Amino acid sequence: MAEPFLRLELDKTSIKARIVEPGDVPASIKSHCHVLLKDLLDDQSENSENIDVFEESMDVVAKKLDLTSCSKAVIFLSDGLISFRNLELPFKSEKKIKQILPFELETCLPYNNAKSISDFHMLKFANDPNGSKDSNLILTASIAEVLIEKYFSKLLEYNITPLIITPLGYAATIGFLIDTSRSKELNNFTDFAFLHVTDHEITLVLIQNRVPCAVRTIANSHISSDRLAVMVEQTIIGFNQRTGQNTVFSIHVCMDENIQNHDQILNAFETKLKNPYIPKVQLNSNALLSNLSLEQNERYLFNFCKGKYGSNSFFKTYFLNIAASAVLFFCLVAILVTGAGFDNKKLENQIAQIDGRASALFKETFPDKKKIHDPYMQMKANVKSFMKNAETRGNGDGLNREIEFKVIQIMGELSQKIADSMDFDISRFLLNKERLVLSGTTDNFNNVDKIKGIIESSQMFRTVNISSAAADKKDNRVKFKFIIEM
Repeated sequence: MAEPFLRLELDKTSIKARIVEPGDVPASIKSHCHVLLKDLLDDQSENSENIDVFEESMDVVAKKLDLTSCSKAVIFLSDGLISFRNLELPFKSEKKIKQILPFELETCLPYNNAKSISDFHMLKFANDPNGSKDSNLILTASIAEVLIEKYFSKLLEYNITPLIITPLGYAATIGFLIDTSRSKELNNFTDFAFLHVTDHEITLVLIQNRVPCAVRTIANSHISSDRLAVMVEQTIIGFNQRTGQNTVFSIHVCMDENIQNHDQILNAFETKLKNPYIPKVQLNSNALLSNLSLEQNERYLFNFCKGKYGSNSFFKTYFLNIAASAVLFFCLVAILVTGAGFDNKKLENQIAQIDGRASALFKETFPDKKKIHDPYMQMKANVKSFMKNAETRGNGDGLNREIEFKVIQIMGELSQKIADSMDFDISRFLLNKERLVLSGTTDNFNNVDKIKGIIESSQMFRTVNISSAAADKKDNRVKFKFIIEM
């Protein structure tokens, strides 16, 4: 990412917004602001239950920062919004895991059957209790999709697309792994417990062989420092028992100096826990988050920009599928063009044969015509000329036209007399000079008499006789036949 990007840190009490200039390590902050949620609620105390704090906060951020310089964003969420789970699956294929993960997590997530977005990575232990070479355990992180939708919708109002959405404390852990990989002194830290401490939340991540393998979030507002130290030790013991490991974790704490119980937390670890649990490193959270490279996916970093919220372009994500589809498309076009050529050649041969037969028929019918350009059009013109001459001579063509006109009148009369609501189907209509034979079906014998009376009421018909009326057992209808004198 060459251009600046927007970095948001969301927690229960505030939103920290920074415009970050990429390129430097760590990245430099171009401008920043801090929006307290309580100030928003105080300003809109009457409608505090109906406002969306993220939308209102972003409106304030847009007034304080120049968001037009950004087209991408990175969002760090409170770890309390995320559900972290360790799952054991009967296979190790990432493709299969992606397919079945929603079903495995369905009963484990606290979202009341709401849709969620999940990410995961594989865990590998040297001493697998099941005796297999590699363990098929995974660490998952899930969040309600409605939250991701809200972040995307609001930022799109400012033409900004989220590139990464990830848990804050967990992301700081990944930043610490990156930081220690650059230091010869710290690069030997392979198994440790990392604590990310804020005023309202503590995130505990266990790292084994430099791979995050378990996450626990703890509320910081109502917990004593001594209790926190005990919970960390219990988490380590529980992890070792669950995985059959005997890993010794050192402690690394990340918290700013302005944390209210800063000294109490460090003292509690030193008092309650024995070596090697004594905390080794204290770092600033902002420095760790700045270690993350946004131009490529950091290993083990959870990112909820997936599916329709994916940060990769559609073409990049599905390049192989698109390329395969393009090759198949061109192959199909080539086959169709070749097939169309053969079909056209076949049709041309058939047309030539038909033209030959038409020319032969024309010569046989009109032997006096020597020049033949279009046998069909010439024969049509000759037939029309013959018919016109025959009509002029009064040879009976006028009678046919009179009969055709009379049939139309008869059918129109029947249509007007017999109502549409009456069940009446005509199967035969035979007109022979002054007599009309009308056959059809109806639903009962009473309708036969009614139809007879209706037809007799017309002045166009002299007499109507029922030639036959019989029940059709197959269709449960009545067949009738009328003989009508015109």
